[in-house]
Amino acid sequence: MDFLSLFNEKFKKRTLYNGSQYTLDYQTKELVLSLEFHQTLLKNKGKWGGFKKIFATNLGDILNVDTFSSPFAAFCKLFNLTLPMLDDKYVYAGKVLEPKVLDAVENKIKFPVQRLNDVAEYDYFKDNPQFGGIPDGFIKEKNFVVEIKTTNVKNYQNWVKFSPPIKYIKQTQLYAYLMNATKFSIVGLFLEDEDYEHPELLNISKRHLKNFDFSLNITQAKDDIQKALDWYEKYTSLGKSPKWNEMLDADFLEFVACHNEEEWKNLFLKWAYEGKVSLHDE
Repeated sequence: MDFLSLFNEKFKKRTLYNGSQYTLDYQTKELVLSLEFHQTLLKNKGKWGGFKKIFATNLGDILNVDTFSSPFAAFCKLFNLTLPMLDDKYVYAGKVLEPKVLDAVENKIKFPVQRLNDVAEYDYFKDNPQFGGIPDGFIKEKNFVVEIKTTNVKNYQNWVKFSPPIKYIKQTQLYAYLMNATKFSIVGLFLEDEDYEHPELLNISKRHLKNFDFSLNITQAKDDIQKALDWYEKYTSLGKSPKWNEMLDADFLEFVACHNEEEWKNLFLKWAYEGKVSLHDE
């Protein structure tokens, strides 16, 4: 395909814009929901058209666990204002390699690993009104949650020396708590740069594959849950976001600043020329 065809295929329309459903207050660095939109979100909280519940993948951002956390982006996700995937190669690699990693885990421990993606379309905890998500695997015989993470090999030494990123630990511990599991494991597959080009061809036995096991800390999990619920109640009631970080949230701020489809398309085109958007013919 030519550039224009690839661009049109990748470009995603949106329904929420600055000046319509929300405005940006550059003095306070807050996104402010319009009164009508805010009332609609509150009225339908937990349902279609309302504030979404908290998903475990966003827990680290909500708790602001590290310098890469964005409570601002986490708030916006509650009403589906989300930056589209600009470069999908990392997500694609994870999706393709996750089954291979789960097979490797199964072969090592000699117990079956239930693939929870097979039994939950988008939310394994759909009956929970407050929290959601889909753990990658569950070992029933050991009451053990498994979460797979693919990352660059340059992170290997840091993971081994200091443990996986705290946001991954918080995410997986929440899964364990919600499932009444006693233990959980984050299994890291560490990839070379070239692996992202054709991950479906990768023999994972040629790469570092390491499990990081944890016991459920019930006190900590309950504390995380309460803090997240307090945060959720505060900002959904206010109809205002946490303050944004101009450096960390730079791309997302450009996205939410758009007033209409023309501005959004021009921004997406700029990103495509800058190489931020992966335009490639499958």
